[in-house]
Amino acid sequence: MFNIIKESCPYQNWTYVARERCPNPDHFHCLIDEYGRIGWVCREPIWVEKDRCPVFNVVAKKLDTSSCSQIRCPPYHYRSNNVDVEYVCRYIMERESSTTPFTTKATDTNSILVAVIVLILVAIIVLVADRRRRRNGKRQEESNNDLIQTQEPGDFTKNFLTAFT
Repeated sequence: MFNIIKESCPYQNWTYVARERCPNPDHFHCLIDEYGRIGWVCREPIWVEKDRCPVFNVVAKKLDTSSCSQIRCPPYHYRSNNVDVEYVCRYIMERESSTTPFTTKATDTNSILVAVIVLILVAIIVLVADRRRRRNGKRQEESNNDLIQTQEPGDFTKNFLTAFT
C-alpha cells in the first residue's frame, strides 16, 4: 500500500525510518506516485534505467518508472531504493502558500535554468533586431545622400546658368 506523507522523504534518517516502517528495510522506498504525491511503500526494489525515475503506480499497485524530463537525470542504471542517487528523483516538500500548504518539487533547479535560457534568447533576438535596424538605417541614409549628390547640378550646368544670369 502506498502511504502518502505530508513531509519530505526522510533522507537524513533513512535507515531509522526504513527499519521503523518495513519488515525488510531494504524494501523501503520514498517516492512519488503517478499523481505527483510523495509517499512511502515497502516493495522489492526494481532496476531503474538511466534517465528515468522510480514511481509507484497506485492503480497497478507496483513500482514503475517514468521518464525524467529534468536536466539532472540519473546517468546510469540503479536500484529503485538507492537513496544515494542525488538527482531529480529525490523529492522534498516546500511550503508555497497558505492556501496550498505543501507542494512537491524535484530538488533540481530546472525551472530557473529554463527561465535564464529564455531570457538569454530574448536578449539575443533584441540585439540582432537592433543591429539590423541600425544597419538598414545607415543604408537608407547612404542611399539618401547618393540621391542628394546626384541631384546637384554638374559644372556644365552651373556655368550655363551663371552665364545667363
